[in-house]
Amino acid sequence: MDMKPLLLAATWLLLAMPSRAGGNQETDWTHSFDAANAAYEAGQHQEALDQYEALLEEVSHFSSEYNAGNAAYKLGKLGVARLHYERASLLDPGHDGLEANLALLESKIVDRIADVPTLGLKDWLRSWLGAEQLRGWLLWAMVCWCLAWGLWMARWRKTRPASRSTVGFLGAGSMVLACIGLAGAYASHKRIQAPQRVVVMVDRTDVRSTPSSSGTVLFQLHQGAAACLLHDTEGWREIELDNGNVGWISRDAVEGV
Repeated sequence: MDMKPLLLAATWLLLAMPSRAGGNQETDWTHSFDAANAAYEAGQHQEALDQYEALLEEVSHFSSEYNAGNAAYKLGKLGVARLHYERASLLDPGHDGLEANLALLESKIVDRIADVPTLGLKDWLRSWLGAEQLRGWLLWAMVCWCLAWGLWMARWRKTRPASRSTVGFLGAGSMVLACIGLAGAYASHKRIQAPQRVVVMVDRTDVRSTPSSSGTVLFQLHQGAAACLLHDTEGWREIELDNGNVGWISRDAVEGV
């Protein structure tokens, strides 16, 4: 049985319905979020996109980024849609609906950029890092840190050498786990800082060998294509595509995630 039509239908259903914010806590921006959702459901996608983007200037919110991407896609603004999907991915990497919508978006983009095979390790590691995971890493580090100090204090109360060694070993292990938690928190925090990926926002642009308009044109990219940011200079950005190609692109042609 061909599952492709079913998968496409499920993806369109995801695009047709905006994501709802989780939790019952009332905040200053929930009314704006509900109004944007209402506009989306009424088919007023441009108005919904404007409201989502206005909201995102005030707060960092996965559902607003996700829904803004859906609204932009409906309007045919592939670059804007990709930008919001990429930003949503920073907040909640591995979200099933987001991955499905990204796949559908990429099928509409002119450029076909195949990933370099990574055995899935890179994607697996990315799923553990992000804004949604930052609090968990910090809590992990705090618990392990307190446990380590508690075990070290208990070690001095032990009189038998074997018991002292066992408790000391457990304390050292807890300290290592606390350091892993801090490393995860640092990596998650760093991942949501200065843009590490950029999205092409113009219809077509040249990628050159040097940060100059006189540089050799290596290839071209089209609206919606995304790349990793390597270096940022005045007027130019050095990028690396998922297939490993590297070059310089005009700063005005892209926007940082």
